[in-house]
Amino acid sequence: MITKTLLTTAILAMAATVATPSFARGTCKDAYVVATNDTGHKVKVVDMHYQISGYGKKSEPIRNQDIPAGQVFSITRNLERANERNTQVIVVYRVRTDNAHFNKWSGLKRATSDFQECTRNHVYEVSLTD
Repeated sequence: MITKTLLTTAILAMAATVATPSFARGTCKDAYVVATNDTGHKVKVVDMHYQISGYGKKSEPIRNQDIPAGQVFSITRNLERANERNTQVIVVYRVRTDNAHFNKWSGLKRATSDFQECTRNHVYEVSLTD
């Protein structure tokens, strides 16, 4: 009886290991996101998402940051479940629509990187445009 129980437990453990979903992969460590402000205006980066091929979207909270025209915004993040998977980074931002005397911003805009395999220290480049 004990042998049968041990054998059943071993078989179930092996089946659980084999049946682990492919999306249950590890975290892609130290992914760098570099967004260049190519709008000609000041922008405010308000959010960042990433999309994993075959899994879906995940959000990475960031602080709102103003980026002057022609400058670069960069951030390092660990992307959950993205290790060794094709991943696209999406930067959400607003563009300054007036001069310095008024505080008017455009609606939300999105800039995306290409889908690339996420590995440790991978760099995702994004261009923020009008």
